[in-house]
Amino acid sequence: MGFLCQPLYPQRTEYPQIGAQVFIEPGQTDKQIDGFFRILAQHGFETARIRMFGAHLLRPDGSWDFTLYDKAFDAAGKHGVKLFATLFPPTDELGDVGGFKFPRSKAHLLEIADYIEAVVSHFRGHPALDTWVLQNEPGTGGTGPGRNDLTDEVFARWKAAQKTPAYDNGYLKADFTQERFHTDFTTWYLGWIASQVDRHDPAHHKHINPHQLLDNLADYDFPAYEGFLTSLGVSMHLSWHFGYFTRAQYPLGISLMADIIRSGAGKNPFWITEMQGGNVTASGREVLCPTAREITQWLWTGIAAGAEGVIFWTLNQRASALEAGEWGMLDFQGRPSDRLTAASEVARTAKAHKSFFREARPVRSGITLLYNTESLRTQQKNAAVSDDGRYEGRKASATMKSLAGAYEAIAAWGVVPEICEMGAYDWSNPQGKTIVLTNLVALPSEVWERLDDFVRKGGRMIATGLTGFYDQNMHCILMDDFPLRRCFGAQISEYKAVAPYFTIACDTPATTLPAHLWKGILTPDKAQAIAMHGDDVVGTRHRYGKGEAVWLPSLVELGGWHGDNKGVADFYGTYCRGQIDRAPLHFSRPADGVLMRLMESPSQRLAVLVNKRPHAVEIGLSRPLPASARRLCGEASPEGASVRLGAEECAVFLWDKQAE
Repeated sequence: MGFLCQPLYPQRTEYPQIGAQVFIEPGQTDKQIDGFFRILAQHGFETARIRMFGAHLLRPDGSWDFTLYDKAFDAAGKHGVKLFATLFPPTDELGDVGGFKFPRSKAHLLEIADYIEAVVSHFRGHPALDTWVLQNEPGTGGTGPGRNDLTDEVFARWKAAQKTPAYDNGYLKADFTQERFHTDFTTWYLGWIASQVDRHDPAHHKHINPHQLLDNLADYDFPAYEGFLTSLGVSMHLSWHFGYFTRAQYPLGISLMADIIRSGAGKNPFWITEMQGGNVTASGREVLCPTAREITQWLWTGIAAGAEGVIFWTLNQRASALEAGEWGMLDFQGRPSDRLTAASEVARTAKAHKSFFREARPVRSGITLLYNTESLRTQQKNAAVSDDGRYEGRKASATMKSLAGAYEAIAAWGVVPEICEMGAYDWSNPQGKTIVLTNLVALPSEVWERLDDFVRKGGRMIATGLTGFYDQNMHCILMDDFPLRRCFGAQISEYKAVAPYFTIACDTPATTLPAHLWKGILTPDKAQAIAMHGDDVVGTRHRYGKGEAVWLPSLVELGGWHGDNKGVADFYGTYCRGQIDRAPLHFSRPADGVLMRLMESPSQRLAVLVNKRPHAVEIGLSRPLPASARRLCGEASPEGASVRLGAEECAVFLWDKQAE
């Protein structure tokens, strides 16, 4: 069955929860507030999120007025809706839509503590309260907390606690002090908020929702968060956070980000804490309004990825200033949109099948795409001086976009890979498993032996792009005695710039691979050549111990992302064949633009298929669905070992394992 980086632990809920943000603000009437929660309940939404604006609560004399939010909590309780309450200390409401990410001083920290004490103490006993969201969308994409008396004090303690690294090759070291402190200060501040909440309410759940995930990953230390969170979330605003993807790739992006957060959550459940629910006019980078069909696609994709719940942003639109009249699932007259109706159908279907979802988990593939913080930081540092916008391979996004390209290529076979930070990966028992290192420009010294052992003891490692160019100090380890030379059975003589986009001739499999910018020229020791560019060997495979290492040191995923991904799908279909064939269900040939995710309980399986092509498609399956399979969504009908999906269709099937 394969594995995840962390085990999939039981969820807190019997079935996936669907909810929406209720935007509370001065000026709303009691009837309006009650109506928001009544509409949620009428549509099968049992969860809501509200932002506890300190600016609404704090009076000029320093006292707190909870009247507005008392009405919201009471309305939620009246209609049986559980609340995720987001702490949002006083800030400039007109100019600070998302909230500040770091305290400005020691004095400001005390003000935040006063706010937390007031809000948490007041609402901790309310039956509608479920979870405290410690901060809205932590993460800044590398912008640190800045200098002030608080950060200076914390930095001094942090610096004094740093240990001298055991690894020192004598060369000049790049300085990542500020980047490492930024990550650790983010962890310290979130942990401090959690401790303040626990002082006044140790009983309720605690949660955060990282955002702009693929760009902000280096800001986060997910394993450390397990010590003070009870669930982990993520914001997925297609208008804000999906710049890597075309609209047709949005389900793929949701699937990918959900897998990152599910892995990061560790022993805890994960949520999609914010999912775009409505239209944007002035907000966001991409101007769009989700269709009802897209809402269905996005929800089922998140559910099949294992999300305990999905909360839309927002039910009702904010009425004034920035974001006014945007994002909502109600129209301006307060009537349900087709998007809300579509989400309601998913919510009711999930609840109707809670006997399945109570024990259901995503099917695990045994293929894991690894990333590491060292590569993200190194790519960011290089991009700061070399990225002029012309070349994908020089952008800060090159590492994660390469990973996304591999994810898309493997998913084209109907099998979804796992994603895991390298430091959190379970390296034990590699037999039958595959790890993929896509353009991981920095391989820290602590993983060299783990990678070697993984292959030698029976695993398969696939490395592409500039993987292993540097160590953790930005020292080029390809110039020395390359530490993975025995494992790969080859070394790189040099990289050469070729063209923005070019092709590589691959003979195993027999295909043409797209590539971007550079080719890595390999000098095989014992490895077998599998790909050529002119007279240069640019791809090898090497049997090492009980396993195999495959090396393709060109940016093939970025080449495929720019153009035709078929060759990349063929490549991964060959070297992940064992895991693909062991999947309970997969595509008989790669299907670009179609996503399939599987869940299973001890007795049943569920398949979610999303067709993002603008026309109907016939998808070949590895075996027929049982005749007794029930269709929970869509209009598709299996026909033998295939299924026909209409344009933009989301189809969901549930069947008993014993019928297979």
